[in-house]
Amino acid sequence: MEVKAECKVCKSTVAADLFRLHHDYKQMVCPSCFTGKTKQKQEAVKKPQVIRPPGWDAEDEYLEKMSKIKKEENQSQFSKVPGTDYVKCLCSSCKYSFRYNPYKKQPTACPYCNSEIPKLKTFNLL
Repeated sequence: MEVKAECKVCKSTVAADLFRLHHDYKQMVCPSCFTGKTKQKQEAVKKPQVIRPPGWDAEDEYLEKMSKIKKEENQSQFSKVPGTDYVKCLCSSCKYSFRYNPYKKQPTACPYCNSEIPKLKTFNLL
């Protein structure tokens, strides 16, 4: 005789001996929740469908994508340090803040995580 139990995450009924302790949920879960299949289904359901206006085509999609890239590029990761030629740079990878000389282009990488520094347009700082 097999004892069945209900999973508290996905509410499905499964044999009790198949339950395992999950580190994120901090409770016993069914095999599908343990492997992450339930979480993937929930994320797929949660994605909002973007409704496009009639006549939306590949060119409009491209323009929207380029607009997003341009906005990300213009986000201020650099701020001028008053009275010097230096700028204060915020690393996009590790969020470490450091001083950067845009004329000598030094340091060449983030001193903390060694990730590449994005190109700085000097006319934005004047």
